[in-house]
Amino acid sequence: MDIDINKFILIFLILLNLILLLIFWSWQKKLANRQEKLKQAQIQQQKKEINLATREEKLRLSQTNLVNQKKIFQKEEGKIANLSEKLLRKEKIITEQIEIHGQKEQRLEEKEKKLHQREQENNNRFNQVNKLQQEVEQKLWEVSQMDEEEAQKTLLSRLKEKLKENLDRQAQKEIKRNQARVEEETTKIICLALEKYSSELVYNRTVSHLKVDDDRTMGRIIGKDGRNINFFRKITGTEILIPEGNDLRGRQKKVSGKSKTKKGSQKEEWIIEVSCFNSLRREIATRTLQRLINEQKISPLQIENVFQETSREVDEIILQSGNEVLSELQISLIHPELIKYLGKLKFRTSYGQNVLEHSLEVAKLAGSIAAELGLDVNLAKRAGLLHDIGKAIEDDGLSHVTSGIALAKQYKESAVVINAIASHHRNFPADNPYSLIVSAADTLSAARPGARGQQLEAYIARMESLEKLAQELPEVEKIYAFQAGREIWVVVNAQKVNDYQLLEISEMLQSKIRERVVVPGEIIISVLRETKLTQKINTFSQIGSKKMKKNARE
Repeated sequence: MDIDINKFILIFLILLNLILLLIFWSWQKKLANRQEKLKQAQIQQQKKEINLATREEKLRLSQTNLVNQKKIFQKEEGKIANLSEKLLRKEKIITEQIEIHGQKEQRLEEKEKKLHQREQENNNRFNQVNKLQQEVEQKLWEVSQMDEEEAQKTLLSRLKEKLKENLDRQAQKEIKRNQARVEEETTKIICLALEKYSSELVYNRTVSHLKVDDDRTMGRIIGKDGRNINFFRKITGTEILIPEGNDLRGRQKKVSGKSKTKKGSQKEEWIIEVSCFNSLRREIATRTLQRLINEQKISPLQIENVFQETSREVDEIILQSGNEVLSELQISLIHPELIKYLGKLKFRTSYGQNVLEHSLEVAKLAGSIAAELGLDVNLAKRAGLLHDIGKAIEDDGLSHVTSGIALAKQYKESAVVINAIASHHRNFPADNPYSLIVSAADTLSAARPGARGQQLEAYIARMESLEKLAQELPEVEKIYAFQAGREIWVVVNAQKVNDYQLLEISEMLQSKIRERVVVPGEIIISVLRETKLTQKINTFSQIGSKKMKKNARE
């Protein structure tokens, strides 16, 4: 019996151990599941935090966009107010024109009545002459001894000569009167067109000025050994000029010496000049430099980023300028790409005259002349606005007339507009009255006193010819001319050209300049070759994984 009891106890103990092991194993499994659920909950919590951060960033961006939209709406309201004022002015002008037309009609009716009276007087005079002729014939017949036929012939010949003289005199008088009337009417039409539109000429020169009040900012612009200012010149294609009176080294010596400035003394200002013959390039460079001065962060990388952003902003300004001109002239149904070319004319000059302002002036003059002649005003404005559109194309090797015809045909403009573009410099014959109106308006706009300057146009042509010479080489990517053509920077493709070929490219340019371009003095040619590597690293996922590991450890 003792043996059976011991066996029973052993079996019971074994079963008890097994049960305890199962209970411990299940408890461990539950603990593992709970830990896994906790980890998943932590991961979800982190994802929610990340989503909340992104949502907050989106909300912040949306708020800034709303503020910008409010500003845009305020600007549009101001534009609408200006347009309403312009419409009221135009209504007054139209009413005045109607009154003037009524007066003209009355004058024409009076002139017609006078012409009828003159015709009647001439007929009466002719009858009187016939009566006198008959009386003279009878008297001669009574007095003379000639035959009837001979007397008639002599009388008729004399009377014919007198009548011819009288008729010639009257015809010449009428011709002179008609010519005077035509000249009066044409001068009235031109004067009315000029009275309706008068513009002030704004000269777009080749230099923009910026002020810097701090020596440190000027030092940042120049950079160590001129690194920043040289990179700015290379990427913008412009030249930064600092007058000789603003000497940074001299100022640094004064500050390092014993001389001290009083607290109440005024700071000297730096005046920076951004010089370039290309108005668009100069505008982008000026905006870029102004933004860098405001941000106080100047480095080659920052200069490149700000330059790209400013270029995009200027593209938007170009499109906005084209739309503003179209809305001012009330012209619709024009291709969007043609609007961009039209906006580029804001940064183009012709003989010192802004091409967009000139085109707007020609359009308004053409519309006024067409209104006086009873023609389609909108078509005349459209032809006048697009007559110089070919000047928006750069470096195509063609005249602006040929380029403008190609653009008008590409974007399906009417035959009247194409002929106006072709004939406004009399390269092609005008086949419609609108082309003649545009040619006259173009002449009026260009012939105003002080409207154009020949020296600036010759300077721009010389600079463009220098840049075109270097573009003939396939290895050249960019070229910029500075200091009235006395300094040239040439940027070559680093993959196609090695360091040993730079001297060959420089010598080729020298020979071309000597053959084709006449630039007095010495010319400095700088050939630049550089390589740059840009990579993007996304550290957001690494930050998230590090946070997850820290939470798991905790």
